[in-house]
Amino acid sequence: MNRTIVKELLSAAVMLSLGIAGLIHIQYGAWRPAPLVPSYIMPQTAYYFLIGSGLWVLAMLGFFTLRKRASALERPDARDQDLVAIGLSSGLMLGGAIIYFWLVLNLGLIVSTVAFNAVLIAVLAPNLSLKGLLIVPPLMGAAVWLLFIKMIGMTLPSPLLF
Repeated sequence: MNRTIVKELLSAAVMLSLGIAGLIHIQYGAWRPAPLVPSYIMPQTAYYFLIGSGLWVLAMLGFFTLRKRASALERPDARDQDLVAIGLSSGLMLGGAIIYFWLVLNLGLIVSTVAFNAVLIAVLAPNLSLKGLLIVPPLMGAAVWLLFIKMIGMTLPSPLLF
């Protein structure tokens, strides 16, 4: 097995372990809900997303293996490309997070989430149709609004926009 598949399997195992351990801690641990807010909703949702992401990685690895493309990962320069990809993706994630949080402070959570998701989709899926680009980011904004405003009941600071 090559290093890339081992890394993917380890990351899936970590995601599944963290998600399951978090749900067990909420159910049986010394979990203390905060007053006025059902504080178990956000971590519980995050733990479900971790479990779903781990299962998604395992499913994609299985699909990748079934399609017999594992030999494409075993190139002699794969290690050098992995290091460049890790450095580039880490820099992009940190820069994107800083820009996103700056936008949240200046424009508001919902507008920033919609704009950030539109940029992410445009960069990560450049062949996506305009219809998908106009539908998915507002749906993500609506999901964030529903989660933070309606379900958790957070009071957000007043932004410049919505």
